[in-house]
Amino acid sequence: MTDLPDFVMDADNVYRTSKYIVKQSLKVQLNSTEANAIISCDVFYKRNKRRDNEYEQIFYDRKCIDGKRLPSTMYTRKYVD
Repeated sequence: MTDLPDFVMDADNVYRTSKYIVKQSLKVQLNSTEANAIISCDVFYKRNKRRDNEYEQIFYDRKCIDGKRLPSTMYTRKYVD
């Protein structure tokens, strides 16, 4: 595979649920008067054969192929069909 799929471009973490492949992009928000925060900007890609094949080629050597979500203080979500 020469071109990386969108779900890994600029991702800090990628994991898979029963219906989606999720790209997490994490940001640390520092605030001296309030609590610091870790913000996750998530993109949920609807699973299909092509995306599942790409995912499995990239993450074939993971101990748990589906991976898992990294915890964050806040998040945003965007959905892609």
